[in-house]
Amino acid sequence: MVVSKSAVRKLTDARSFERGERYFAAGQVRRVTVDGSTVTAMVDGTRTYRVRLDVTPAGLSGRCSCPYGSDGVFCKHCVAASLAWLDHGGEVGQQRPKPLSDKRLRLFLRGRDQEWLIDQLMTAAKSDRLLRARLAAAAGDEDAFDDRDIRARLERAIDIPDFVDYGAAYGYFLHVGEALDEVERLVDAGFPDAAITLAEYALELLESSAERVDDSDGGLSEAIARVEEIHLAACEMGSPDPVELAGRLVTRAVSSDHEVFIDVLPEYEEVLGAPGLARYRELVEEAWRKLPPKKPNDYSGGRFIITHLMENLAESSGGADGLIEVLARDVASSYDMLRIAERLCADGRDDEALTWLERGLTDFAPDFRLRSLAAEIHVRAGRRDQAGEMLWANFTDRPSLEAYRALRQATAEGFPPWRDRARTFLADKPPAKESWSSGRSTLVEILLSDDEVDAAWQAAVDGGCTDGLWLRLARARAATHPADAIPILLRAADQAIEVRNRDSYRSAARLLVDARSLFTRCGSDEEFGNHMAALRDSHRAKRALREELDRARLP
Repeated sequence: MVVSKSAVRKLTDARSFERGERYFAAGQVRRVTVDGSTVTAMVDGTRTYRVRLDVTPAGLSGRCSCPYGSDGVFCKHCVAASLAWLDHGGEVGQQRPKPLSDKRLRLFLRGRDQEWLIDQLMTAAKSDRLLRARLAAAAGDEDAFDDRDIRARLERAIDIPDFVDYGAAYGYFLHVGEALDEVERLVDAGFPDAAITLAEYALELLESSAERVDDSDGGLSEAIARVEEIHLAACEMGSPDPVELAGRLVTRAVSSDHEVFIDVLPEYEEVLGAPGLARYRELVEEAWRKLPPKKPNDYSGGRFIITHLMENLAESSGGADGLIEVLARDVASSYDMLRIAERLCADGRDDEALTWLERGLTDFAPDFRLRSLAAEIHVRAGRRDQAGEMLWANFTDRPSLEAYRALRQATAEGFPPWRDRARTFLADKPPAKESWSSGRSTLVEILLSDDEVDAAWQAAVDGGCTDGLWLRLARARAATHPADAIPILLRAADQAIEVRNRDSYRSAARLLVDARSLFTRCGSDEEFGNHMAALRDSHRAKRALREELDRARLP
């Protein structure tokens, strides 16, 4: 396979190729190494990135440790590495032979004498602490494994003194992941109990360092989730004291600001066994009983976590009834009522759910979510008129196309009267003073969704609507009344030009192309030419706009 610069260019977009070229030209590519058909390199950008290129009969592929490259994109770093490799000659070596199979290796080892095998193991153990610990443990050493090295590695990777900004966060969490790899290896290497301790220590470090890391991309949540997975696997393979483990799980969950260990059931049930589960229940129920009565809109973190633990515990042992018993204790808002009703509906207990919804609508301020769920229940029971009443109240409280569609779907064949009521309700609202305001946007949207373009146009003329809706309306109106649509397209083009960037100029050009076809249909090509001449004159300083107009072949 012959790779050329033009072939590299085809693997990416123009901007990435251009930036990759600059990286290469600036000497930011280091350690270009060829191993068979694989090329590796280091590229210095906002941080140092590792690039791997694979040359196959099908072509060149690349991977990079940057966020784009790890998603499979042939990024600017891959471009830079490719160009550096081509500059070195662009050659690859022979394919590496297949490694010796396990079966053949076992046959070979069986033929060696004992002393030779001991020498090989001892030599390997000198450079592999984990292997040495495994051998020592097999020899009966109860303190064979010393976790100080891995503990120190976790501290170096996680516990940083300075703030890690967004640009460095990816590299930070990459190093965290590498440290966690070492903890994970302990599980299968025969030291799961050590992995439990180290995983819990890693969680302490992650939480204590959380405020010093920009977590815009969610790296912290991913790291915590991975530690939790390692912890569970280690508990399943190891022999933790179930009562002590239950205490640590609850303590950690209640004290955490990052929802650590809040969803351990049912995954930990087998690990905890009866004694551990009993202790877990005791601690959670004790914390729950100590909560003061809930006040409306009280969603504090501590209350949320303890309540969440209690809900999980109740549902794992008592199903829906157990959960509802917990939820019913602290009903202080319509949302609390909604959660109870949703759980009942999930079990097919619609009548009970409706009772709670009706209570919620009586005891608290109107809530569209309660009405929507009540309407679903009425529809399932064939009570479409009652569903319509619920959704009509939602529509009048919050008029929208979505509320209108929900009303239409729920009432089915009985929708026409509701449709007329909805339109009258919106039309009776005082019209806006200016035709370009948001005035009757909802009514216009509804009429457009019902394919009543003329009525939608009249509603907009009478009461106004948003700019975006005017444009949609103009495109629909153009089919029969092109002259009406022209000023709206021209206005939208002017607005796009005022944004003053390349994309907005491109949008303006497309709008003007559409407008030109309408001028032609109206027999007004000369008028369009005059408009374009005036537009080009008034914006003659905008080179990018001129280029987009020329690209669109506009006069």
